[in-house]
Amino acid sequence: MRKFITFILSSILFIALTSFIFTSFLNFKQRKPMYDLSKGWVVTYKNQQYQNTDISHLSDQLGLTFSRGDKITLNRPNPIQKNNADFPYLVFKSQHCAYEVYLDGDRVAYENLSATTNGSFIGTGYNIIPLKKFEGKKLTIILYVAENDTRINVTTPLLADFNDIYRKLLYTAAYPLLTGMFLIVFGHIFLLISLVLYMRSSGVFTQIICSLIVILLGLWLLTTFDCTAFLVSKDVTTFMSYLSLYLIVPCVYLLIYNLHKQSNFSVVAVLGISSFAFSVFFTVLHLLNKVHIHHFLMPHFILSVISFLALIIYNIKDFKSKTRNASTQIIMLGVSSVSLSLLLSAFMEVTKRDLDCRDSVIMNFMIPSAALFFVITQLLNHFVFMTKFYAQRKEYASLAQLAYEDALTRLPNRASCDMKLNELDHSDDDFCIVSLDLNGLKQVNDNDGHPAGDKLIKSFADALSKVFCRKGDCFRTGGDEFLAIFDSIGRDELDDLLRKLDNLLLELDEKDPDVNHSVSYGYAFRSETEEQDVHSVFMLADKKMYDAKRKHYAEIGKER
Repeated sequence: MRKFITFILSSILFIALTSFIFTSFLNFKQRKPMYDLSKGWVVTYKNQQYQNTDISHLSDQLGLTFSRGDKITLNRPNPIQKNNADFPYLVFKSQHCAYEVYLDGDRVAYENLSATTNGSFIGTGYNIIPLKKFEGKKLTIILYVAENDTRINVTTPLLADFNDIYRKLLYTAAYPLLTGMFLIVFGHIFLLISLVLYMRSSGVFTQIICSLIVILLGLWLLTTFDCTAFLVSKDVTTFMSYLSLYLIVPCVYLLIYNLHKQSNFSVVAVLGISSFAFSVFFTVLHLLNKVHIHHFLMPHFILSVISFLALIIYNIKDFKSKTRNASTQIIMLGVSSVSLSLLLSAFMEVTKRDLDCRDSVIMNFMIPSAALFFVITQLLNHFVFMTKFYAQRKEYASLAQLAYEDALTRLPNRASCDMKLNELDHSDDDFCIVSLDLNGLKQVNDNDGHPAGDKLIKSFADALSKVFCRKGDCFRTGGDEFLAIFDSIGRDELDDLLRKLDNLLLELDEKDPDVNHSVSYGYAFRSETEEQDVHSVFMLADKKMYDAKRKHYAEIGKER
């Protein structure tokens, strides 16, 4: 419990420090005069005029939402004053509206007028319009509503230099902007790492799902806060915002399912499949221009509430369960924070509290912070996973060493030798097997003890490896029995290697005269046998080795 509290407090401190850096060090200072055009408008709607209107709260003042086909005329009774901007621009944010902009009755800009008749989608976003020779002229904006249940709040109406507008729009969304960019980069890198690990280890699917959620969160932040206003049209931006939001819910269900496979997951599976099917269905209808994607926000909100309740239930189960691992609890905590923040954002959009997320302190701070907290849980979970992963690999390597390596000599053992021989048996290439047997090991063990015998075996194995290691494979197949296998070698070269081995053993005799370092060997090539199989080659090499051994002991007998 103490570790859990420490983790929460450390995460909060890190997020607070990050947000402080984003908001404190990225200062915005305008270089040219900037005029806020929110107030002082005359609004005409259905032959009624509303004097001295604040258009940033137009829907609130009129007490209604607007329907498709409605026309709202916004007039500024006072001429626009001189601005001194190098590149003067008008900027305002609207929702699902085509527009026309006039200066003294002359149209200077328009957008999406055809959508009012053909029913194509108009998103929510900033309209950035260049103005020329506007001094002393009256400004008129005509909005044409393209969707039912639309709010006509015209937020952030500014007249300023383009550079100031550009920097202001980025600065007011600095925290979501930088967080979104970080999430997309982090998500792709983390996804790539997870896919690489997925090929080499089990239990990585959770990290893959989390990487997808992180990428979707980053995309949602960049599009919802209109951070791509200067690069992508508001129609595409709005579509991507809703699409990424809708896809997060089935990813959450998939994550719950993957983390709780041993639980009763039938309900979670059904909800996950249903939410994914709904998301695809919504997208198809939008692309076919049948029903636009933002009209499905209420069903999404209901699915989000259900998914959040499921998260609460499983969090309670995880907390009560003594067998649930720390990795699951960490991930569930992170995705719960994200779900809560997105649920709050969906609620605010359903209730139409704010047209611009930048106007909401909760939206501007809470959702990026929850996303960063989710990333922190991901990193912690990845650290736990990698610790276990490398521990398992070390354990597997140790087991493999025990299974395929001789403990005394560190040479491959009989099991490794059998694998090599089986490989050769399935090839058509010529090969050579050298059978080697130490001379006098039993006498050393009987007279000097097994430690002395082990020392003899070890010194011979070192000599064998030193001579043969670059040309072939060496194996210890028994107590004093060794095997060397060459995939390709000539007789003359092999004889030279065997002479080097004899000379090296003679040098060992000089260093340790109490022990006789000698070996009997025999070799055979595949081409020498009629059957051409591994067994025949081995038996022929073994026969030659025993012939050499009998000759060795016969010579010793004569010397005595």
